[in-house]
Parts: sequence; structure tokens; C-alpha cells
Amino acid sequence: MNLSTLIVAGILAVLVILDIRYLLKNGIDGCSGDCGDCHGSCTWQKDIKKAQKAMRRRKKIRQLLGIR
Repeated sequence: MNLSTLIVAGILAVLVILDIRYLLKNGIDGCSGDCGDCHGSCTWQKDIKKAQKAMRRRKKIRQLLGIR
């Protein structure tokens, strides 16, 4: 094995270790992005509702001020 092969193998080993660490920390059952699967138990649902509320509030303010 030459130096470039060792460097590539080292980088791959680091990536695998970081991936395993991420899975151990966050679990395998993370958000898949398909909100229909969670049926209201999604951990991101509260954040989505907050963002929607803020967007509605900004839209109302813009309408009151006449800004498009």
C-alpha cells in the first residue's frame, strides 16, 4: 500500500467512526422527512407550527402596512 491508499483508508475510517457515533447519539429512528409516517408525534411538529404562526403574523403585519 502506498501513501495515497493509506490516506484514503484513514479518511474512510474516520467517516465510518463519525457515522457510528451519530447513530449512537441520535438513534436509528430519526426523522425521515415524511410527516405522514409520524401521525402527530413528530418532534419537529412544534417547530413547524411555530414557523407557520410566525409567517401568518408577518403576512398580517405586511397587509396592515401595505407592504408586498
